[in-house]
Amino acid sequence: MRATDLEVDLIRAFIAVAETRNFTQAALRLHRTQSATSMRIKKLEAQLGCKLFERNTVSVTLTGLGERFLGVAYRLIEVNEQAFVALKAASSTGKVVLATSETYASCLLPPLLQVMADTFPNVEIELRCGHSWTLLETMDDHGVDLVIATRYPKRTEGSPLRRERLLWVTDEVSQVHLDTPLPLAMFPSGCVYRDQALAALNALGRSWRMAYTCFNHEGLLAAVASGCAVTVLIESAVPESLRVLEHEAGFTRLPSVDIDLYRNPSRSNALLGPVHELICRHFNGWVGPQVPVTRVVV
Repeated sequence: MRATDLEVDLIRAFIAVAETRNFTQAALRLHRTQSATSMRIKKLEAQLGCKLFERNTVSVTLTGLGERFLGVAYRLIEVNEQAFVALKAASSTGKVVLATSETYASCLLPPLLQVMADTFPNVEIELRCGHSWTLLETMDDHGVDLVIATRYPKRTEGSPLRRERLLWVTDEVSQVHLDTPLPLAMFPSGCVYRDQALAALNALGRSWRMAYTCFNHEGLLAAVASGCAVTVLIESAVPESLRVLEHEAGFTRLPSVDIDLYRNPSRSNALLGPVHELICRHFNGWVGPQVPVTRVVV
């Protein structure tokens, strides 16, 4: 073995001593004897050519070089564990049922599915689409493993994925947003978007009428693209062909919406833990599609 090759066991021993500042406690954590732990530290120091700890009969402290090496040690262990997770994921087989709304499927899922395919190449993903509130109310009864949905007050166990601005949207050229009463295109009753929009209009004292009730995302976009209605969408879902209505156009700023990942507690699928973790990691580092959005202020 070359002098620059570091053994994982030595790194783990170093981290255990650094965190406990005690060789006896570190040995208990590692399930080894104190002398074996001490020998591992000496071997690591010999490989690195420097002293990592100052130790006496009373205390154990990190040297300056030891403090600098601790961050490197954590990264080495993390990479080592990621390698094992990646290999295990690549060999995993089975099926995961993932449900979400058509809106989120259109704008949030494509990059996620790419990551899932790369990480779990032999796992079948069954995709189901519906309204967020319906999917969450029925997930226990329809064999769904995971649901990506707008945060639902009746279920508190969701893992936060991202927060999105909710925007007023109209077509590219019409002046329908000036009509009184304001014609709306909305998802059915129960939709958080709908509730937020109607509450905002009522608070402004602006009259409105429900011109279109749309049961799917494409129908909603068609109603707005016709130039006959205004709707609300999350920012990531606004296509280039539509305009956003700002405060200057008479539309109040809407609250943001939270998107969570819900796991079905009644499902015992062994893949759920790793897939759930992957989805959360993906959204933690995702900034969303960089799509230019046209805004109208007149």
